[in-house]
Amino acid sequence: MNTLKMANLDDFFNLLETLKIKPKKNKKVKLKNALNRISSKDIKSKYNIPRYNNSAMDGYAIKLGFNEYIIKDAVFAGDKKNTNINNNEAIQVTTGARIPANTQAVIPKEHTKVVNNKLILEVSPNINQCIKFKGEDYKSDETIIYNGTKLKAQHIALLASQGINKIKVKKKVKIIIFSTGNEITDINKKLNENQIYDINSYLIRSIFTTLNCKIKYGGILSDNKEIIKNKIQESISKYDIIITSGGVSVGEKDYMHEVLNDIGVNILLDSINIKPGRPVILSTKNNKLVLSLPGNPIAAFIQSMLHLPILIQKFNRGNNLYLKPITAINKSDFKVTNNTSHIILGKYENGEFLAYNNGKYQGAQIAPLLKSNSFAIINNKDMVKKDSKIKIILYTQYCFDNINNMLNYLEEI
Repeated sequence: MNTLKMANLDDFFNLLETLKIKPKKNKKVKLKNALNRISSKDIKSKYNIPRYNNSAMDGYAIKLGFNEYIIKDAVFAGDKKNTNINNNEAIQVTTGARIPANTQAVIPKEHTKVVNNKLILEVSPNINQCIKFKGEDYKSDETIIYNGTKLKAQHIALLASQGINKIKVKKKVKIIIFSTGNEITDINKKLNENQIYDINSYLIRSIFTTLNCKIKYGGILSDNKEIIKNKIQESISKYDIIITSGGVSVGEKDYMHEVLNDIGVNILLDSINIKPGRPVILSTKNNKLVLSLPGNPIAAFIQSMLHLPILIQKFNRGNNLYLKPITAINKSDFKVTNNTSHIILGKYENGEFLAYNNGKYQGAQIAPLLKSNSFAIINNKDMVKKDSKIKIILYTQYCFDNINNMLNYLEEI
């Protein structure tokens, strides 16, 4: 594959879409540890859900057509007895109790009154109301979890309803992240006047904790070509994705291009025509990926958001690979240039998007990240007008869809 140099977004997204990665192997985990893991096989239900016809409310099981009923019996959730009702008989039931034979409706308790063991209806019930029927949610042998599903709390609950205690999932993607630069120092050390604390490793590790990955901090690498080279070579044998932050531009101490060439990786991508976040390198070797991010926090954040969810999912063979945007009303005019793509940070609230400082900020800033909760990718435009509809991506949204839907093109939404 030829290296994409100064790729536009269409070419970049096409690269990610067509990138072939050998998937991670499978392992069994206990259900209590399965949250956010990726299922590696289809799972069928063992039982009908519900297991039997049961009451959705506390109330009375009745047949229709009568105004008064004689209360015959009571059935509570967990009772094993089988009962039936005839004509104007009623049986008291609690939520989850097995429905007596011949029941046509359950009338909630609050819609009745009882006088001398007679049940009097205060409203007219409808047939089958407040009854949960056997197999209504899922039938026995129906597929309930599909291969590639990211397991959420509701999936865990569904599997628990089937008595499934262990599940096959994809192994976690192993990631290591390094920060580079003589000016970067560890958060536990005292700064001198020429240093800054390591920000990007904390930022990136915090963003992607809910994805099926395990991110290790590799430390800070000084601006020394041999040190950087040795660390990346060592990491390629142990990790699926190696992330570096800094050293990807063309400055005197920016060694990443030289290091990657010396290691013999296949460089797939060398910069993207976006602002901020243009310098980035994506490389591969032996089914491992090296993602070399820019050093500025905003630029590193943007590039990691564009790359990592998709790359991690590639290893997992997840069902959903692409960031899914939502439509918002833009609340301020802001100007961009139409010869490049722009990532505009902003605040999304109540269906509206307000660009941070009208889209004007530097990649080295931190405040725009904190004061925003989403971003728009503006492509092939020179002015985005107030009250126009635009597509935005929320920081915390890891729902995915067709990759091209991420872009705001000239056409109306």
